[in-house]
Parts: sequence; C-alpha cells; structure tokens
Amino acid sequence: MGEEVLLGIDVGTTRIKALAVTPSGHVLGESEAATPWRHDGPCADVDANLLAETAIAVAVRALDDPRVPAKASVAGIGVTGIAEAGALLDTDGEPCAPILAWYDPRGLAEPIRARVSAEEFWRHCGIRLNSKPSLAKVLYAYDAVPGARERAARHLGVADWVVHSLGGEQVAERSLLSRSGLYDVLADEPWAPAGELVGDLVAPRIIWAGEPAGRVPDSASAGSSGPPGGVDRLRGAALTVAGLDHEAAAFATGAMRTGVLTDSLGTAEALLRLCPPVDRDTMERLVERDVGVGWGIVPGYLCLVAGLLTGLSLERMAALLGLADRDARRAVSQGALAADRGSVPFRIAEVSHEGLTLAGVTEGLSPALAWRAAVEDLTALSTDLIDFIESSVGPRTEAMLTGGWANDPMVAQSKRDQLGSYATSSIREAAALGAAFFGGIAAGILERPGPDEVPRWQD
Repeated sequence: MGEEVLLGIDVGTTRIKALAVTPSGHVLGESEAATPWRHDGPCADVDANLLAETAIAVAVRALDDPRVPAKASVAGIGVTGIAEAGALLDTDGEPCAPILAWYDPRGLAEPIRARVSAEEFWRHCGIRLNSKPSLAKVLYAYDAVPGARERAARHLGVADWVVHSLGGEQVAERSLLSRSGLYDVLADEPWAPAGELVGDLVAPRIIWAGEPAGRVPDSASAGSSGPPGGVDRLRGAALTVAGLDHEAAAFATGAMRTGVLTDSLGTAEALLRLCPPVDRDTMERLVERDVGVGWGIVPGYLCLVAGLLTGLSLERMAALLGLADRDARRAVSQGALAADRGSVPFRIAEVSHEGLTLAGVTEGLSPALAWRAAVEDLTALSTDLIDFIESSVGPRTEAMLTGGWANDPMVAQSKRDQLGSYATSSIREAAALGAAFFGGIAAGILERPGPDEVPRWQD
C-alpha cells in the first residue's frame, strides 16, 4: 500500500484550486484552473456539470504533481467554496438550470419582499435581502429557464454539488446553507416562507463541515454526466463539505476560534468572528449593518461574516496613481509612511461597487500623500464595522491579518494602529488546505479541534 494523502478543493470566484497533502499537513501537490463562468457584462453563470467536472479534474491533476508518491491513496476529500451560488437539481439529480455566480444581479428579491418584510428575512435567514441569496437565484431560474419550476427538487451549494458529483450524498453544509435564504438559521431547519415560494429544496441531511457525506464509489460513476478521466484514483475516499471558503481559510491559519478576529485583505476585505448563538434581535441588528450571521464550520457556533470593498478600492487608487506593478506600489507606500497628511485636505468621500468618490484634490497632493489618505480612510471604515461587531458579541482577544494587501507597508502600519498586535500567516491556498483537513476529519484520521483550539496536523 502507498502513502495516504488528503485532497482539499476550493471552488472560488475566479479560480478552482486543489491541494494534495499528507496527514501531517505537508503539501505534496497542487493544481488550479479558472472557474468556467460564462460572462455577459455583470452577469455570470456556468453549466453545473462543467463546474463539477472542472473541480474534479483540478483535484486529479494535483495528484499528478511529482511530489505525490506514485502509489498514494486518497483517504479523504474536503470541498470548500463560495456561498449563494448553487445547483438546482431535478428528482433524478440532474441539473435543471445554470449556476448563477453569487454576484450575478439577476436574482429576484421582489417576490421575497412581497411575502415578508426585510426585517423578518434578516431575523430568520441572517443575511441581507437582495439579489445574492440562493432563494433569489432560484426565483430567477424559475422565471427564466423553461421547466425549471416544474422539475426542481433540490438546491445544493457549489461545494455540496461537487461532493455529490464525486458520488457523495446530497447534503447541505450549515455554513453554506446559512447564506441561502432557504434556511432558518437559529431554528436549524428549512425556512417555511422560502418553501412556499420555491418548494422544499433543502437537502434531507444538514451537516457540519467535516461530517462524512459518503465515499467516491468503486464504480467510478460519480456525477450525472460521468466523471472526468482519472477519477478512479479517488475511489474509496471519504467525502465531506468543508464549508464557506473564508472560514476554511481562517481554520487553516488557526484563526477559527472564539475571540479571534480574522481580517482577510484581498480584493474584498472579509471580517470573521466565531461566536456562540445569538438571539433574533441581535441577529437583526447585525444584518442591518450587513454583517452576515450563520452557522460556522465549528459545530454549535455561529460565524459572523462582514465584507468591505477595501482591496478593490486600493486597486482603483493604485490605478489612478499610475502604480502599475508591485514594486511601484511598494515604493509609494514606503513614502506614505513618512508623509504628513495634515498638509492637504485630500480624502475618500465615498466607496461603492461603482467606484471611489474623492475630495480635496489640491496643490501639494503627491502619490505618497494620496496613498496614505486612501489607506487610512478605508481602514477607518473597517474600524467602525469592527467596533459594531464587538459591541454585539464582545471584544476580540486576538487578531489575524491575512491576504495580499497585508504585505503593503502603509496598510500594515494602518492595521497595527487599528488592531494593535496581530498575527499573520504565510500559508498559501489556505482555503484548500483547510478543506483537506476536513477531508481528514471525515476519513477518521484527523481530530476535530474545539472552538478554542488551534487545529493540529498529526506528527
């Protein structure tokens, strides 16, 4: 028998990544591919079978890395990924509509608003009422795809769908289901008004991340259209859903613990806090400020997830200043550390998906001054949100800063001013690594850590 390995698959917004790792957490193989969306302006969708086939093919290619022993056997597979997007299936498990990206504006919120108030939606579903929730995406599919309403029997989140396509059960993992609008979070059951609007689409078994969800079959018959080549190498592997990608990444860095604030600074800035269950009034207050409230990947605990446009705004400011590469940005950022912001009135007046509104562009404004002002103003926005979260669930005891922008000198200084001391992590592809750990939990070869424990790989 060869060495056992674990596979972690991360189905992200732009890329699908996979890692093959040892049970001690050492990365042996990696692979990735573009998430195969069809783009049309702000809209993006993908054929459900194509998405699953791409994810499985990426996982198989990770095993082709020369560092992976030739006779290695896959003990467990964990799949993490984006929320809101999902596959609508018929009674035979066949997709009956394309998967819409979470950011696709075609979700229909109006039928939901006609049934319940925004506040009621917040109190039960833990997320904002707009075009993003899976419920709104399903309503669009019912209107736009012939026969979808009549055929639909199940909705699986993207990671749930990939697990099922590998031959696993139809399950709904709680952290992903919590962002669907199909589910009453605190009651831990399908939400009745959603059932009235679209039918009972929630999978019959709701699981915590890491709970076994079947195995890749020996018959290699996974997937409604058949598996991609090489899937026989995955036969017998235990399968599980590893939850929301932000949470899986925080888990891999050791930050998915009570009291720890995770601040992930990529294109978006994601703020995460694990906490015990809250009451519905607290849930409503949090969601009103666009802080999502759902079950986390640690059983019995909620995870608050808030997002800001910090990274995207910094990218826009860098483009405005003509900072076309990393070296140019770093040079200006180093200069920003010594710049006297009080000498000019420049500031960011407004931030939106559409762009930045700037004010105070006067004589004496230099790229370094503009960069300092932008970083500080954007950090102030996250300070307000962090303070609000802490007023609801208590102060943080630790902070973890991750993401590419954490390496910017001015950003790092601004975050030290904001957070005090913080930990960082050099882990690459943390979400896929976290998913692999959950694959090990499902396979019974790794122990699930508690809410106050750092996950430890076996020695």
